[in-house]
Amino acid sequence: MDLRFQSYACWLLPLLGLVLSPFPSVHTADLTMADAAHQEFARRLALFSINVYSKLAAHKPGENIVFSPFSIQTCAAMARLGAEKETATQLDQGLGLVSSEPEQIAQSFHQVLAAYQDSQILRIANKIFVMEGYQLRQEFDQLLSKQFLSAAQNVDFAKNVQAAATINNWVEQRTNHLIKDLVSADVLDSNSRLVLVNAIHFKGTWRHQFSKHLTRPETFHLDGERTVQVPMMSLKERLRFADLPALDAKALELPYKDSDLSMLIVLPNTKTGLPALEEKLRLTTLSQITQALHETKVVLKLPRFKAEFQVELSEVFQQLGMSRMFSDQAEFGKMLQSPEPLKVSAIIHKAFIEVNEEGTEAAAATGIFLSFRSMPMPNPDPIRFYVDHPFNFYILNKDSTALFAGSIKKV
Repeated sequence: MDLRFQSYACWLLPLLGLVLSPFPSVHTADLTMADAAHQEFARRLALFSINVYSKLAAHKPGENIVFSPFSIQTCAAMARLGAEKETATQLDQGLGLVSSEPEQIAQSFHQVLAAYQDSQILRIANKIFVMEGYQLRQEFDQLLSKQFLSAAQNVDFAKNVQAAATINNWVEQRTNHLIKDLVSADVLDSNSRLVLVNAIHFKGTWRHQFSKHLTRPETFHLDGERTVQVPMMSLKERLRFADLPALDAKALELPYKDSDLSMLIVLPNTKTGLPALEEKLRLTTLSQITQALHETKVVLKLPRFKAEFQVELSEVFQQLGMSRMFSDQAEFGKMLQSPEPLKVSAIIHKAFIEVNEEGTEAAAATGIFLSFRSMPMPNPDPIRFYVDHPFNFYILNKDSTALFAGSIKKV
């Protein structure tokens, strides 16, 4: 099964802000501290992901949703390093950061970015476009280049068509041409100062591939009444599965070959159960679900599907308590050498996903804690996991860091 995620990019004019939880720097020998930091980063990213998803689902009811929590947070984190005072405080709280120290914030992202720096299947790239005639402050520039592996490039935003083409070409090249025209020329002008972009491209092959000759048209239930015929893939294999009675759902992990990445599918037990499931997921961590997984024989049916999604995130950020960054009171005094007031004028996210028999390609450019127990399976009969109605999905690493997330309601 091939899953193509199209790049998400986060960009802002003249400035964009989003932050993730910081972790103290650790020695490589101190594996316990490093693992704890990775897991805390993943936990906070998962909470941010749930908050963003709930807003997106409310804004676009009934639509398939595909987004990269990690891309959005990375893009915003770069802007957070240049924020001060109330703007920084709102970002720290809205993004759920454990520290307000820029160095620790940068280090927490670096441990994820560095882990995939040489990966052949997951490529993450950051870039800062700066108005000609302006220079980044040295501390800001050094943090971004060293920890976010990001380079700065000067462009003339007054020549908005040319500037937009420069940015869009960079995004397209780093997302295997899946994300095109991220930035519209009409959002750039002579007042624009910075555009920060994060792009993710992922192309993974399933460890257990689906046989194409087994794919055939079957019924997918859009809701309690409407159905459509979709190409349904089939697989019988030993996979990690969890029954989640507290969520009235079940979960299945599909690993990717030569990688610590996998797709997690969370399927409600009833055809119309997705809204109730999503409400319960707000109080459930992804790691709680992944820790409940155990290996068993599974008969899987999964639709081949494709989804595209684009959203301007300013309203979502404001609903999550991060409003000052968009106002004339925004404080981004740590970015440019010149003392010029800056504010965020746009945050754009664009995504695409395609799932088929071979693997996955993806790209992106910008409570009540439930205890799930794995019960031993005395019955040798295989588990039936038929994805024939709306479901949630995630692409995670071994620490349950959510690189991509979303829901499929129609195929």
